[in-house]
Formats: sequence, C-alpha cells, structure tokens
Amino acid sequence: MTAEGKDMSGKVALITGAATGIGAQVARLLAARGIRVAVCDVNVEAGSALAQEIGGLFLPCDVTRLSSVTAAANKCIKALGVPDFVHLNAGIMTVPTGAPFLAIEDVSLEQYRRIVGVNLDGVYHGVKVLLPKMRKQGGAITITASIAGLGILPIDPMYAATKYALIGFGRAVAAANANTNMRINVICPGVVDTGIVPDAFKSPDIMAPETMAAEVVDLLHSGPNGEIRVRLTQRPAFAVLPTDLNA
Repeated sequence: MTAEGKDMSGKVALITGAATGIGAQVARLLAARGIRVAVCDVNVEAGSALAQEIGGLFLPCDVTRLSSVTAAANKCIKALGVPDFVHLNAGIMTVPTGAPFLAIEDVSLEQYRRIVGVNLDGVYHGVKVLLPKMRKQGGAITITASIAGLGILPIDPMYAATKYALIGFGRAVAAANANTNMRINVICPGVVDTGIVPDAFKSPDIMAPETMAAEVVDLLHSGPNGEIRVRLTQRPAFAVLPTDLNA
C-alpha cells in the first residue's frame, strides 16, 4: 500500500510537524515526486534545513495557535498555491523524551493543556483553516494518529486520549465531506523511530520513519475517504474500520 512510482508532480503539499521524524520523510518523498512542499514546524533550524534540502518552503508554525496555522496556510497559498495534499502530523507525548512518565494524577494542568494543544487542537486548526480552502479543487488531508488510539497505553493516558480523539474526529469529518472533492483519512503508526518515542519502546526492529512515510504518501495520493490505516513493524498495512461512511 504505497504510492511509489505514482505521478504526483506539479501539486502542492503542506505538512505540519515536518522538520523531523515521519513528517520530514513525507516531505522528502513528496518532493522527490515533483511536489512543492511547505514545511511547517516550530523547529526553525531543522525545518529551514529540510526546506533547503528538498527545494521546499519553510513556514514557522505553532499548531497550538489558530493564528499561526492561518498565517502559514496563507503564506503557502501565496507562494505555492492551494495545497492538494495536507499531512497534519505534529504530535508530542505528555513528557519530553527521556523524562519519567507520570501517573495521571501527577500530570500538571500545563502538561495536559500542552499535549491537547499540539495533538488535538493542532489538527482541528489545520482542518478548520485548510479544508474550506481545498474543497473546491479537491485534495486529501491525512491525520497522524497512533496505534495508541486503538489500544492501551498505560504509561501515557493523555497521549492515548488525544489519538483516540483524532481517529473519531477524522472519521466524522470524512463522513461530513463524503460527497465533496475531499478525502480525509487517518494513519495509525506502530512504534516508529522518532524523537518522541521512549527509549524503552525502541528495539532493533523498530520501524523506520521512511516506512511510515510511504504509507502516508499513499494515503495522500489515493487513500479512500474515511480510511483508518494501521502500519505495524514487520506487518503489511491494513485498514481497521469500514470506509463506507454511509453504511
């Protein structure tokens, strides 16, 4: 289930959380297919370097702020055109990498608001701003959730909660746009070797970001509206929920 070899040239893509990890690899794959990519991130140094590497456009973007997402979208449209593809990928865990995980009663209000702001508000902001701009010409929005949104993650209940929410949100928005030119779908990675993955979850066979990025590119290119796709280590990708949104 990959878009390798499929023609996507001449299109425009916008990616949030694009400076590193899965988002960066999606940006590289799309640029290699002739797509003009807007690299959106709070990490100015890494995002600028990636944009220069792929011939894209770096746009500073704090997904927790609607005004920042709006500004990035408007700058993308002015410089590159209305996006054909959007990957809403920015995400964090409750505590920084390397910090001990917390019992839910020890999660501060600030930490709670931060993870909800990035993981959930960030996707809401992206859809709110970009969906109406894209609807006339058509296109695809792929949301990064997680296998944690379909299972149990005792070490980080808030991360799991935001990812469960994204799956429901993605399905609902897809259903609301079933008769339009838009496709909205969700990718649920297993454990991928990115900066937010706890050391305890890492192993020699951990999934490379490039593997996950190929699934995202396929969803952007031809994934059906409403698909919830899972990609786990050493297993082919599969859809876990029906795509017939009128059923």
